[in-house]
Amino acid sequence: MRKVSKLRGACASLLIGLIFMIIVKILMESCSQQQEFAAYLNSSYPNLVKFYFLEQNKGLKNNTNFGRNLVSVIRRKMMPAKFLQEESCEIETALYYLRNHKNITIENYEDPFANFTPIGGDDWTFSSTVDCLRNSSTSILEKSNTELKRPYIGCSENDVYMNLIHLSSGSPDQVFQFPSNCLKRVVAKYCKDNLTVPNIVHYIWFGSLSFEFMHFVSFLSAYKYQNPCMILFFHDMLPSGIWWNLLRQTVPNVVLVRVITPTHISGRRIKFIQHKADIFRLQILKEFGGIYLDSDQYILRSLDEFRNNECTMGMAHDGTIGSALIIAARNSRFIQKWIESYRSYDPKSWGGNSVTMATKLTEKFPALVRLHRHHCMFFPHGLVLYNQNYKWSHSYAIHIFKNGHINMLKSINFDTVRKLNNTIGAFFRYILHGKKELCRK
Repeated sequence: MRKVSKLRGACASLLIGLIFMIIVKILMESCSQQQEFAAYLNSSYPNLVKFYFLEQNKGLKNNTNFGRNLVSVIRRKMMPAKFLQEESCEIETALYYLRNHKNITIENYEDPFANFTPIGGDDWTFSSTVDCLRNSSTSILEKSNTELKRPYIGCSENDVYMNLIHLSSGSPDQVFQFPSNCLKRVVAKYCKDNLTVPNIVHYIWFGSLSFEFMHFVSFLSAYKYQNPCMILFFHDMLPSGIWWNLLRQTVPNVVLVRVITPTHISGRRIKFIQHKADIFRLQILKEFGGIYLDSDQYILRSLDEFRNNECTMGMAHDGTIGSALIIAARNSRFIQKWIESYRSYDPKSWGGNSVTMATKLTEKFPALVRLHRHHCMFFPHGLVLYNQNYKWSHSYAIHIFKNGHINMLKSINFDTVRKLNNTIGAFFRYILHGKKELCRK
């Protein structure tokens, strides 16, 4: 009996061992297939589109794990609200396009990116490093102190002028008061081209906030990739500190505009400082037109293709219309409708008159605004920014969602960004150095 018991025990142990080895093998194969599948997804989204049509026509065989993975991801991507499953903007947008055009076939499918130039290169594995300039705020400031240029604007009764002039580091700033008829005339003369929206960028800075490296990079992205005629900086009090000083000495076309912040809207006292910025961004777009950016919004490529529309906005991941980036002509009808909506301003509602109202207005007046409905174009989901390297080769801009990440964002500087291995690190390096890859030591 003892021999039989021992034999049974040995057989059971052997069986358990075999089961364990089989499970390990399956997991290893699954892991390998997942890695292969991830590489496949990043390589070419048109292939995924072709597989979509094959799956729709039941032409994709499901007798392999890889085939089942393809079918699974296609079906998952076609679900309307799977915002947390982003692989890259090109894949998301192509499949969003397919999902919302039910009559498309493989024969009449038109590639939404046929005339599009990706940015960031072909390799998105972040397995290699490149040489990056080892900048520091001190070295840049020392160099720029001898080369300081700033715009000088003048207005007379019959003419206006704007010139970049050399200044010493101690020269006083030229500051305008909003509203300024002089600035409006300068924009009309110097910032107009053959497009509907003038090529000017607006930022708002209300309150005694700390101007961080992340804000510096936002301004730099607008200057570098949009190349605006000027950047208007609307403020109630000027920031200070090393990153503000660095901005003033590296981005030459920032024009300072002092603002008396509103205290009431439609007779109701404003409760949140954010509501002051919400209404004021609409007022400056009505006054000047241009491109409004939050100070945590980053431009990755020129927005000129949207400047022929009276107003352009993008959808955020939660289904509301994002207000951190607005492109609008002067006296845009959509912006005017939005301003008029503040007659019913509710001081207690956080986004009632901003993103929620913008969403309602786009549904009511769709002809007045060009709406990009896939959030990856301007507002990819915040979860893809911190814990992965999201492929933003087909994005125009990125908005970072700071909640819960303030300390990490404040820790970023010229040194730490070199090895920051996530989406924010990659596009910060792209803005700073023109390369997204991790930097060598």
